[in-house]
Amino acid sequence: MTLQLLWEEYRNQHPDGYRYSRFCDLYRTWLQRQEVVLRQEHRAGERLFVDYAGATVPIHNPESGEVWEAAIFVAVLGASNYTYAEASLSQGLADWIGAHMRAFEFLGGVPEIVTPDFVPGHKIRVLWRIALCGH
Repeated sequence: MTLQLLWEEYRNQHPDGYRYSRFCDLYRTWLQRQEVVLRQEHRAGERLFVDYAGATVPIHNPESGEVWEAAIFVAVLGASNYTYAEASLSQGLADWIGAHMRAFEFLGGVPEIVTPDFVPGHKIRVLWRIALCGH
């Protein structure tokens, strides 16, 4: 959620409301009065957070000059922030499963819980059954 989206929602409900700059000023004033604290504690090996990073990275083929945009898969252990990352040519199911398997190999095991961010088009329950059980 961005401030721009919040303002657009606000303007949809209040067409004669504040302009964007005033809305931002009021929001920042309100935000300074908030006591926003979110501390999560995890046991070692309990949880692995996985997602694709938002930005892609260009991969240049030195022979052909062709450029591919690589998606960056990131897996982070909750307790230690120990991180695994890799680039892949897509965010497709095969790359998603493969990245998980290589992350587990890198970490030397599988955590109790794998927490993915929302992945449009993927059915997580079926995905894990296929990846870990083979059917």
